Amino acid sequence: MKFRVIILMLFWGAGVIRGQENRFASIPPDNVIHNYLTEANTYAALYSGKAEIPYDRLYANHPYFVTDRYMSGTLCYNRVVYKDVLMRIDLFRNELTVIFPGRAFPIVLNNEKFEYAVLNGATIVLPDSETKSKDKFLVLLLNGAYPVVRNYNIGIVSSTARTILYSFSIRNQYAIYINGVPRAVKNKSSILKLFPDRRKELNEFAKQHKLNFKHEIEQSIIALVNHYEHLNK
Repeated sequence: MKFRVIILMLFWGAGVIRGQENRFASIPPDNVIHNYLTEANTYAALYSGKAEIPYDRLYANHPYFVTDRYMSGTLCYNRVVYKDVLMRIDLFRNELTVIFPGRAFPIVLNNEKFEYAVLNGATIVLPDSETKSKDKFLVLLLNGAYPVVRNYNIGIVSSTARTILYSFSIRNQYAIYINGVPRAVKNKSSILKLFPDRRKELNEFAKQHKLNFKHEIEQSIIALVNHYEHLNK
C-alpha cells in the first residue's frame, strides 16, 4: 500500500520546510529521520484554491474530524511542510479546508497534493491513487509492516417526527494493510484469520493481556498487530 504520506520528525523549527523529492514505496517506520532541504518563506501557495461551499441545510451534528471548529496542526502539502495551519477535515465530502488567520472564508485544498496532516494528535493520510477509496481520509493508527488505519462510514439520515431533522451517521471502521491491500477487521477472530501462521501465539497473547475488542478495539488491534510484527522479526 502506498500511502501518500511522509512521516517526519515533529520537532523541526518554525516555518515551512520542503521535504524529500521522491515518494516512498511504502510507509516508512516511525523512527526514520528524514533530512530537510530548504525552507520556504511564504504560505501563499497553501491559501489558494476554491472556496468551501456551505451545506444547504441544517444538521443535528457535523461531519468533521473531531470538531467543526478549525484546529491548528501540521500539514504536508505539495511536498512542503507547514506548521500551525488552521484546518478541518470534512469526512462526508472528503475535503480538507484551511483558513488564513483573520479571514472568514475557508479554502478547499487539492487532495492530489495532500501528503499528510497531524491534527489533534492524529496522523491523517490518504491512500494512493491506485485504490478505490483514494480520496477518503484515514487515521493512521500504526505505522509499520502492516499499517493499521481507522476509516469512517458516513451517511445522512433523516427523522420525520414533527419536523424533518437531518443528521450524519458516522461509524468507525478499521483495516489492516497486507501486501498493499486493506483488510477490514472488527474483532479478534477477523484479525487471527489474516495471520494464520501465528494464530496460536496471537490468541494466547490476547488472552494474557486481556485485550478487549468490544470496548477497546483500537488499542487491541494495535497491540495484536504489533505483537505479530515482533514475532516475525
